Amino acid sequence: MQQIKSLLFVFFIALTITQCNNVKSTPDADLHFEGIVTYLEIEGGFWAIQTEDETYEPTNLPSEYQREGLEVTIAANVEENSVSYRMVGPIIRIVDITKR
Repeated sequence: MQQIKSLLFVFFIALTITQCNNVKSTPDADLHFEGIVTYLEIEGGFWAIQTEDETYEPTNLPSEYQREGLEVTIAANVEENSVSYRMVGPIIRIVDITKR
């Protein structure tokens, strides 16, 4: 019985580590962060990702993630050559996104 408990514990730890590093291991992304999806009523309204320090304006937030208050982990690239009249923060293109 002790061997089964030990094996399950090791499996659980390995699974946790694998899932935590999933987004952070995205090599083609400039940013890796956790945030909350929110709908901002600026200039007709749009979906944004808010962190403690920044508000990001994603160009490609999938519709299944467009839910107020949804906590997400994101890998993204800053769209350096993009402009927006909303001016809430950096414009990003999402490379990978998962629910927390």
